[in-house]
Amino acid sequence: MPPRPRTDRPTLSRERIVAEAVALADADGLGALSMRALAGRLGVEAMSLYHHVPNKDALLDAMVDAVFAELHTPVVGGAWRQELRARSVSGRAALLRHRWAIGLMDARRSPGPAAVAHHDAVIGCLRAQGFSLAAVGHVFALVDAHLYGFMVQELSLPFAGQEELAQLEAEIIDEAVAATYPHFTEFARDHTMRPGWSFGAEFEVTLDLVLGAVEGLAPAAPDAPAGPAVPPPVTVDVPVLGVDGCPAGWVGALLEPGAPRPRVVVASTIAELVETVREVADVRVVGIDIPIGLPDSTTRAADALARRALPGKASSVFTTLTREAYGAPDRAAADTVNRALSGQGVGAQAFALRAKILEVDAWVRSRPTVEVLEVHPEVCFARMSGAPLRPNKKTDEGRRARLDALAAAGIARPSVLEGRGYAADDVLDACAVAWTTARHAAGGSERLPDPPEVFSDGIPAAIHV
Repeated sequence: MPPRPRTDRPTLSRERIVAEAVALADADGLGALSMRALAGRLGVEAMSLYHHVPNKDALLDAMVDAVFAELHTPVVGGAWRQELRARSVSGRAALLRHRWAIGLMDARRSPGPAAVAHHDAVIGCLRAQGFSLAAVGHVFALVDAHLYGFMVQELSLPFAGQEELAQLEAEIIDEAVAATYPHFTEFARDHTMRPGWSFGAEFEVTLDLVLGAVEGLAPAAPDAPAGPAVPPPVTVDVPVLGVDGCPAGWVGALLEPGAPRPRVVVASTIAELVETVREVADVRVVGIDIPIGLPDSTTRAADALARRALPGKASSVFTTLTREAYGAPDRAAADTVNRALSGQGVGAQAFALRAKILEVDAWVRSRPTVEVLEVHPEVCFARMSGAPLRPNKKTDEGRRARLDALAAAGIARPSVLEGRGYAADDVLDACAVAWTTARHAAGGSERLPDPPEVFSDGIPAAIHV
């Protein structure tokens, strides 16, 4: 009788064993993990596993190391706030996938190569920004306490979703409780029970509060070499347009020779805005606060250089995603694509501007009959003032600081500051962009980088200032 044909099984390897162990723990919890159960899933004898992992303790070390490999690895030389934020956001996502790992991440006596490399990158990122060794220790304790503490609480909640929360609230808060504990009742009924609330949504909000506390540990900016001298007030020789995004679409600040102040124009699309302005002024140069020139598989030098020009405010410059990531239908899909191409996760701001970025990209690639510049308002304000403006642009103090900076730079208070679908900070950002655009038209602007990078789209990628 001929021998029965064999069904080839995948070769047993350490990587396959660890991956299957992680899958088993994900599905059934760490209590279900045993060498015998794992061997059964793999279709081998338990003794076969010991050729690749010496014991269960070593297996746990390898499983934890696999989870560390899923966290964002901070870039040494990158903006510390952005890098730590991406690390925590990716950490929460990983721990939601691997709930068994909470409590084990920094508890292993024999950390694997991914864990050591991850910690080395965090330390390197902070040290490159001038944090002392003691400050690095404080940052680790604070940021990790937020990540792991939040995850313990999130995964321990006795409800899943607002429907179960409503049922729990009805069980806990009766008339007597409401009368005795009014603050607890108000918080439950007027906050956590409002449509759209979820405990998980608190993660990034509280993370930003933690990173704000870390700011206090950051080293003071050095006194030495000052940046470039503050430019003289700009002279407007030809009409130029500065543009910023706003809820209504786009708001423009039009500067014209001899005009006493910027004229504010609003339109729903960038093409409509430029055409409307060109009906009244012969604008040849348009500056826009939006990334122009999308990378294929890397980050952009323009973003890194802009962050370097904003000490203490580098987080106001987000990392532009790859072109393929901007084509993804949602943030989760974009994150998967971007990590595979550039190794970077997808920040909320970078993806929230997706529609406007793609709109401007399509418009620029249609070859409009104007020169189009990418400009970042915070870099403009820092250049015209000699240092980044510290007050938040959405506050009264921030608005006054920006009006003063513009006035000193030769840009008078605009004709209007706010209206339907646009706010004062949108208008002032557009004015700052117009300032750089006027400098460019006069031959006095700078580029970050110079020369610009050029990706497969053929569009020069540089932030003008």
